[in-house]
Amino acid sequence: MQRALSWTLSILFHAVVAVALLNSVSLPDLLPEELMEVSLTEVPEPEPLIPMPAPAPPPKAEQECPEAPPAAAPLPMDKTVVLDNSPQPPETAPQPEAAPLPEPEPDVIEISPAKTLPPQTEPTPEEELAEDGLPKKIHVRKDATVHRGAEARFGRALMGDYFSYSSKEFSGQFRTKDDRVISIIDARNTKYGRFLIYDSKNKTLRRLKQAFGKYIYTIGPSVYADEPVTGSVTFLAKDDRIERFILMTDDDRLAHYPVKVHVREEEVAFDGPTGRIEARFSRPPYDEDSTGAVVIHGPACAAPGMVQAFTRTLSMHGLAALTFTPRGCGGENPSPAGTGELAEDTLSAFDFLAAHPSIDADKAGIWGSGQGVPAAIRAARRAAPRFLVCMLTDGLAPNDMPDRAVLAQLDLPVFWLVTGRQTAKWQPLITTLETLRDKEKRAFSIVLAPAKTSREVLQAEGERSSWVEQVADDHASLAVSWINGLK
Repeated sequence: MQRALSWTLSILFHAVVAVALLNSVSLPDLLPEELMEVSLTEVPEPEPLIPMPAPAPPPKAEQECPEAPPAAAPLPMDKTVVLDNSPQPPETAPQPEAAPLPEPEPDVIEISPAKTLPPQTEPTPEEELAEDGLPKKIHVRKDATVHRGAEARFGRALMGDYFSYSSKEFSGQFRTKDDRVISIIDARNTKYGRFLIYDSKNKTLRRLKQAFGKYIYTIGPSVYADEPVTGSVTFLAKDDRIERFILMTDDDRLAHYPVKVHVREEEVAFDGPTGRIEARFSRPPYDEDSTGAVVIHGPACAAPGMVQAFTRTLSMHGLAALTFTPRGCGGENPSPAGTGELAEDTLSAFDFLAAHPSIDADKAGIWGSGQGVPAAIRAARRAAPRFLVCMLTDGLAPNDMPDRAVLAQLDLPVFWLVTGRQTAKWQPLITTLETLRDKEKRAFSIVLAPAKTSREVLQAEGERSSWVEQVADDHASLAVSWINGLK
């Protein structure tokens, strides 16, 4: 009996403990929790957008920046225009800083009399030393060539021959971003003997001297001196031609990078009264059917470099120019012919120019400069060109001009440009031209432009006007503007 009761109590006790343990343990819910409640509603359709009307442009009077600058007014045909050609004052250059004083040399302390350099052999008279202690003359074998810099590092064929440009590429017209024209004039075969550089902004004409290598030149203070140096020119190439150069002068604080205007030039020839005439034809870079003129500088034998610089100036402004060598200037002993022979050759040159495919025959004219004005007038009376430009300079005497009866027969537009430093001597001729213009209704445009250039240009010209004056002025753009304004 006791045994059965103990088993019963033991079973009940273990059952109670088991139930208590099961109730103390919390098991997770088997169903997932509700994450989000979504209520479905109807979305209304959006209202259509109505585009706003575009705002009307402001009137032209209120526009701050016009799309294109207004065209320059044409030169009047019934008045005499007087220009002020005074040069602009150059920008003040900053004062150079004072050079630092040389540092004192340190004292030499002898360590040991045994530690000395080996004795040096005295150079022979042919091997004199330069300032840096190196011999002035280096002996090289005859079958070897010495190269330096890029030629030695990358090869003669690559740097020495392939990128070697003729010095003729240096001359030309270069233009900056601010419409500043820099002219490099090839005057090596003249009395100047060097390249000349003319700045249209400061109106300075100076001399170039080759300094380092082939492409770096220094600028002298005038056309007759190389020192003291007032600047430098470093020519830069692109592909197979000179494209621009770096200009640094004392007149400007910053360096400039003028870009070359590549006009088209070619050697031509045409038949004249006494045989073939050699000529040079200069055209604008891109224009076809353009305006052209036969340029006559007189019977004297002018330097080809000066003539070429003048024709490049005209072509840069959009005017094709044809120049030829006067009679008697082709041989070793030149003997120039007279004005009559020059006028006859001008007629042949005008016929060649008018028939050229790149020139509009209705836009062909004659340009006479200096001593070439009388021949240009004589040829214009027979050829009947579209226009005539007469540039009167100090190199022409008033007595060489035709009389009033001959001038009255010029029934075509004529641009009379009186320039130079002695413009007072042309006052009687100007009075005659004004009378023909006002009373006989001749299409004469008269512009009086005294040459108030810089001291460098005046020294280069001397007592009489020369080709330097014609290249180193801004009258080419004025005459071309008058030509383009003809109806």
